[in-house]
Amino acid sequence: MSEKLTASVTFKCTEEMKIKLERIARSRKLNGSSELMRIAAMDIIFEVEEMLNCLQMPIDLTTVTEDTRNTPEPFELELAPNPHKTQAQKKPNCRNQLSLICHSTAKQ
Repeated sequence: MSEKLTASVTFKCTEEMKIKLERIARSRKLNGSSELMRIAAMDIIFEVEEMLNCLQMPIDLTTVTEDTRNTPEPFELELAPNPHKTQAQKKPNCRNQLSLICHSTAKQ
């Protein structure tokens, strides 16, 4: 049975690949390439399950909804007050700069 399974799994593999697979299985002291493939498949399944478990928490955050209306203090957003803008600052600043220029040119 395991020979048929191995043959069906390695159907599209080259003979060289099949030989390498058998050698790897023997070097790991396994009972043939079918056992090596089973272990590899189990590793892949474990890896995918681990990734899915890591994704489960963010998915729960988006799918688990609880009623938050019964909280003691309602949560409300408030707009921050607009900062006070001083107006008419450009002209006095320009005058100050002009006075500095005029004084420096007048002294020369």
